[in-house]
Amino acid sequence: MNVTFADITLPLWLVASQWTLLFALGFLVIVMYRQLGFLLSLRDLGTEREGLPIGEKAPAFGYTPLNGSVSPSARIAFTPKGIWSFLLFVDPGCAGCRGTLPALEQLIPTFEQGMRVLVVTTAGPILIDEINVFKTASIDIYHVDKDVPNELYRTRSTPFAYLVDPDGIIQAKGVATDEDEIRKIVQKGDRSTIGMESITS
Repeated sequence: MNVTFADITLPLWLVASQWTLLFALGFLVIVMYRQLGFLLSLRDLGTEREGLPIGEKAPAFGYTPLNGSVSPSARIAFTPKGIWSFLLFVDPGCAGCRGTLPALEQLIPTFEQGMRVLVVTTAGPILIDEINVFKTASIDIYHVDKDVPNELYRTRSTPFAYLVDPDGIIQAKGVATDEDEIRKIVQKGDRSTIGMESITS
């Protein structure tokens, strides 16, 4: 016996529910794409809103070494004056931060001699040792209290960097996940003060 599609009948409610589901899925896809476009269009604006505004004085704070040659028990004060400073907030749990450290290691030799590079995190030594990129980093990483990024610098996302001039004023800031983004932040400094010829090449 041959059965054709003409012989098959479906309940009206089943047909209606299938079409309703199809239209609902299509609507959700459209909403998701519009939301993605909206978020991408606000990316730069979000960077501007994140953290302390450019032109504001960078707050001082204390930090403790987590690796490197400095004694872990030493408490150091960050007073953002006298020299240019590149301040970077990172977190071992942040996927973007794992690309930031190698990128920064490559760029540090192009910075002006004596420019202070300060990589800070609220994580402790146990979390640092769990992430290989952090554990093996040649850059010194320092621990700060949670109120430093959250309250003093109002920074919610990582990796996020600030460029602070010798007067302690924030000249640039932004997300710093790779070499290009780090370059863009550093390039906003006074070229007569920072050796920029090599970093822009």
